[in-house]
Amino acid sequence: MPRLMPIRGLRYTASAGALDQLLAPPFDVIGERERERLAELSPHNAVRLEAAGEEYQAIAAELERWEAEGIVERDGAPMLYVYEQVFVEKGIERRRRALICGVESQPWEEGAVLPHEFTMSAPKEDRLRLLQATATQFSPIFMLARDRSGQLAELLAGTAERGEPDTSGVTADGVTHRLWVLPADRAALRPLAPLLSEAFYIADGHHRYETSVAYRTWLAEQEGTLASDHPARFAMAGVVPVEDEGLVVRPLHRFVPREAPGDWRARLEPLFDVEEASVAIEPGTLEALRAASPDAIVAVNLAPGAVHLLRPRSEDAVASLAPAGASARWVSAAPILLRLGVLDPLWELSDEDLRAGAVTFTHEVAEVVEALGGGGTGFLLQHVPANEVITLADGGERLPQKSTFYYPKLGTGLVFAPLSP
Repeated sequence: MPRLMPIRGLRYTASAGALDQLLAPPFDVIGERERERLAELSPHNAVRLEAAGEEYQAIAAELERWEAEGIVERDGAPMLYVYEQVFVEKGIERRRRALICGVESQPWEEGAVLPHEFTMSAPKEDRLRLLQATATQFSPIFMLARDRSGQLAELLAGTAERGEPDTSGVTADGVTHRLWVLPADRAALRPLAPLLSEAFYIADGHHRYETSVAYRTWLAEQEGTLASDHPARFAMAGVVPVEDEGLVVRPLHRFVPREAPGDWRARLEPLFDVEEASVAIEPGTLEALRAASPDAIVAVNLAPGAVHLLRPRSEDAVASLAPAGASARWVSAAPILLRLGVLDPLWELSDEDLRAGAVTFTHEVAEVVEALGGGGTGFLLQHVPANEVITLADGGERLPQKSTFYYPKLGTGLVFAPLSP
């Protein structure tokens, strides 16, 4: 079962500047333009550590400079960190709270932490080389935990509501980030005990978690058996109760830079009822159509300039797509249904095609519409709810990469986790 540990975090000091200028998202959502924008905010923005390219030793040297100059400073003792994000989703202000701590890095087969998506080798190789050079985790892995007793939520709320945060800032997307530093005494640790009887789930950060396991193994090979409380045995995580009302999962839409074959309807109608929707190809209109059609995939440009709703004809038709051993729940998840029921019949895309970028992903409908300006085909999907993700993970089933988008991302830069004692 999971094992938690306070971490002796490395945090920005006041001399680093305002937190607004220092925070970044996780590495895997930072494109080149965003990297440049963040780097221009401050010479000490976390992007300079989290996503600064492949000059790993140079990144390590940068971190050392920051420590020497007092830009970052390590806490004097292991701590817990209460993290609150306040944001607006669909016109409603929401808040989500997480406990940042260490979660023991164990292989998936141990069952203490469960995945819901597959990973690729290249990002893991990159993250491992960064860890080997810096011995520091820069971004918390987003984990979910069942908080049946409600004690974790009480700890988070009690900390956040009792006084001003130790640090706070607002990022360009309008999200407010607040952090409270909590001494890891018995009173703070006691509410965590009920969590440890059940598995945790990766919401976001599968590559970083697998890298943490690999780093722990690598370091043990270099130095011998690691003590049970050695920081390298743990992955820095932001643990969010599954029951948190601020837990928002957005859909990830698809764009295929190919025209649909002329007989697309004949290929899809054995599985789907195909209905043309007389709407404009405009972001707000398409999003409204998607939201009003929870049982459908919205397809744009199957026929030039047209929008269609693809609704499965029956549960049996969907189940017929399932490979041996797969559950009906798995095959009916929107990303799987699209891949097996639409993309494969239309284009027969291989895994290699997907790795080469044959499909692009975004949670913004506007980005799909923009891409369609150059041709191609777009698909707007429904989100996979968190409880569905957990049920699949409990059954040992995983979704493809880019199946879920938890919003907002946990920020990088509130606290770093050195992997040395």
